Amino acid sequence: MFKAADGDETCWSQVAYSVFWAERITICKHMGCSPYFAATGTHLIIPLNISEATYLQPPPDSVLSTTDLIVRRAIALQKREEDLKQLHSLVFATWLRAAIHFEQIHAQTLRDYNFKRCNLVLQRNSQIEYALDRKLKPRYLGPLIVISRNKGGAYILCELDGTVLQRPIAAFRLVPYFARTSIFLPPNFIDISDI
Repeated sequence: MFKAADGDETCWSQVAYSVFWAERITICKHMGCSPYFAATGTHLIIPLNISEATYLQPPPDSVLSTTDLIVRRAIALQKREEDLKQLHSLVFATWLRAAIHFEQIHAQTLRDYNFKRCNLVLQRNSQIEYALDRKLKPRYLGPLIVISRNKGGAYILCELDGTVLQRPIAAFRLVPYFARTSIFLPPNFIDISDI
């Protein structure tokens, strides 16, 4: 408890629950299982998500003693506010680096065509990508007419006869249809608002 309280012996009551919990879920050498497993027959799920379990404690330099293992688990279970703030900043910085890295790697393939109203597009048929007979199926559907783009970035499309598709289509599934001429849509072509 002294180690889990960072050497402040007056705070032992605030860390006692995490030390007891960590001790009960740690495997005992003479039993080969944790006391919790011996009593209930199930393994306890520690209430830490993947980022908390990964980043709340730095990786050990060497093999730990049982006491040090219990202390590390007890500190992680306390979820101290300063640790969570540092964790959040580490994870957020990692996400930003991953996004920048992804954009650099895929700079040649990621394109925002920013289709306007009345543009003709082809929709990638992503439903067939994992089918074994995808070679025989159409890779692109269309051409389709762009009606508008919603706030999330997806496009509302319609068929060439004005039938509006059931759902908005994500931007990454659309490629421009290179037509020799453009088409003109009459003002009352469809009964759907542009918003």
